[in-house]
Amino acid sequence: MRPDHPMLLHRSSALTHAESILTPGFWCDWRHMDGRQISSARCPTAASAIRWARVQIRIIASAVAPDSVDPLVDRSYQGWHDAVTALEQGSDFTLPLVAEPFSFVWHARPATCLPLIDDRPPAHQRTKEDLWG
Repeated sequence: MRPDHPMLLHRSSALTHAESILTPGFWCDWRHMDGRQISSARCPTAASAIRWARVQIRIIASAVAPDSVDPLVDRSYQGWHDAVTALEQGSDFTLPLVAEPFSFVWHARPATCLPLIDDRPPAHQRTKEDLWG
């Protein structure tokens, strides 16, 4: 068929519907430095990706010796600010955090997501509208 054939120019309504429910967001995961996955999540915005990462590192840090926790959960660490900037610009971002002898890597990247059944955000990402709306 020619590239301008009417059959090729017709867009399926199923495809149009699928495109309308696709949502931009970010895929995030925490890993050990050797690549073993700890946790992962889909986050709708750059801010929610950072929030999820900070919640997860606190959970991870709770299993770490108390003297190693502070470097892992330091909110003023420049890496978090760089992450916000990169994600808002649509770039991947990798943030290694080390508190000897522990080392972890957070990675976030833009992703196009299909909603799941019961696609409510996890409890730590819900807003008042999600809870009461």
